[in-house]
Amino acid sequence: MADQPLKAHFVAEPVELPDGRKIRVSAYPDGSIRFRVDGLPYVLTEAYLSGNPETHKAILKLSPGKQGSNAAYNYVEELEKKQS
Repeated sequence: MADQPLKAHFVAEPVELPDGRKIRVSAYPDGSIRFRVDGLPYVLTEAYLSGNPETHKAILKLSPGKQGSNAAYNYVEELEKKQS
């Protein structure tokens, strides 16, 4: 039988960005963290997962659209179209 997915033991209130996208963070009993972001596509453009030995912090950066990727469209261009 396949393992059942863990149920989050903490789910933060969504954070709304100035352009209306939302970010949600969940934490799980096994120590994992899940980030859910509206406004696809995104690409991972920066990841320091081992952290800085002095601060013990990990950093993840997601960038929209074609910023360094072959993503389907450039989010910045799409955002400009919506604002026009």
